[in-house]
Amino acid sequence: MAPQDPPLRTALGADAPAGEINPGVEEVLDAALAQFEDIGVRRSTIEDIARRARIDRVTVYRRIGSKDDLIQAVLAREARRLIDRIDAATAPLATLDERIATAFATAIVHLRENALFNRMLALDSDTMLPRVTTQAGSLLAIGIAAAAHLLQRAQDDSLLEPIDDPQGVAEVLVRLIQSFVLTPNGALKLQTSAQLETFARAHLTAIVTRGGQSPPSRPAAT
Repeated sequence: MAPQDPPLRTALGADAPAGEINPGVEEVLDAALAQFEDIGVRRSTIEDIARRARIDRVTVYRRIGSKDDLIQAVLAREARRLIDRIDAATAPLATLDERIATAFATAIVHLRENALFNRMLALDSDTMLPRVTTQAGSLLAIGIAAAAHLLQRAQDDSLLEPIDDPQGVAEVLVRLIQSFVLTPNGALKLQTSAQLETFARAHLTAIVTRGGQSPPSRPAAT
């Protein structure tokens, strides 16, 4: 995702995109991610994570902060990685319809298959579920900033006319993704990427354009 986007940088809580985090911080986050995926968040301690990273616990506190800070940092990095994946997948696409469908399907499939997310819900649902529902404000802010960035890029590429409330539209899209990830089984059959893309083309493009017509597609990147 474009590092020059100030709202997105602010939402991520960092000035650097994925891959440009301080190596010392990256080392701790790698250890924490592996630890959380192995035994869950609640049973993991700062000492466990320090041992994995081959540093002392004081260094963990100095580089990241408390265990709660560490959890938030790991989740934010996972969100950043997803944003980068969506950005790479949608950037070459020549129509707004394709971009919305691909972004929607990519986000949902990635989250449904994410090892950390599934481990959290399986082992720590009582403590971690609020972080992605009632207490998900910081993660929602990241998602909304990322969606707003994608809408702005579509405008910059002449695929979308200016819309009155890009933040509002972005939040609707992100909350839809949140709902379909947390409650995957409903009346709609939205299990595969193809099914998700079909749904997005049928319903989400209209939300973004508010029933208007998007401009003609630009030539595909070569």
